[in-house]
Amino acid sequence: MKLKYYISAILLFVGSFYLKAKESEPIDSVFSKIGFTATLGTKIGGSTPVSLPAEIRKIRGYQPAYPFFVGVKAYYPINRTWGMSLGLTFEGKGMNTEATVKGYKTTFNASDDPSQNIKGYYTGDITTKVQNLYLSIPIQATYQLSERWNLQAGPYVAFAVKKKFFGEATNGYMRNIDPTGDKIDVDFAEYDFAKSVRSIDVGMSLGANYSFSKRCFVLGQFDYGFNNIMKTGFESISFGLHNIFMNVGIGYKLR
Repeated sequence: MKLKYYISAILLFVGSFYLKAKESEPIDSVFSKIGFTATLGTKIGGSTPVSLPAEIRKIRGYQPAYPFFVGVKAYYPINRTWGMSLGLTFEGKGMNTEATVKGYKTTFNASDDPSQNIKGYYTGDITTKVQNLYLSIPIQATYQLSERWNLQAGPYVAFAVKKKFFGEATNGYMRNIDPTGDKIDVDFAEYDFAKSVRSIDVGMSLGANYSFSKRCFVLGQFDYGFNNIMKTGFESISFGLHNIFMNVGIGYKLR
């Protein structure tokens, strides 16, 4: 249900700027002022809880996965200061992590038969690999702070085109079903939650561009995903995971 509210808010956001632009100038003048940019760059972040859960005792390793974005934007200046933009971005959102956990709720794939999976609370070493690809549609208000600086803020909707969420556990043990359940030694076990990853990610972006020439600029942008990337009803991880990333890159003004 939350996704419906987020998408409704995005439509209202777009509609309000469209009406403002339409009131300001005739529609043919609006289209004549539309410009286009192309961007590409890298990113750092992950699919992560908002705060570090008590179950994660130590993070032993981190590496971004698919740390790239490439996109295009159409932008319209409503006046000398304010404008709006609509984009399409192909990007990766992922990470590879190694951690030591205690009482970490999860499910291990014991065999091809789901009924044989092991569910419970795991203590030991665990790796997590999230490797998702998205087509994102950012919709932003823009503010021309100075001749060179431009600020942007607004929502985005991202559609997953590839979903991978898997990992393995080593050198630990599982408490079967509940925290006081039977102890099961785990030398090596795997899990795969790809089918439980949501197909839609909705969030907010805040960023800035700095123009160092007439057509070229550098950019920085922070993305925060509002919704848990896992589907409603997913219980193999006890906390929500959000796509939180910092993007840096370069851009070129096509028109």
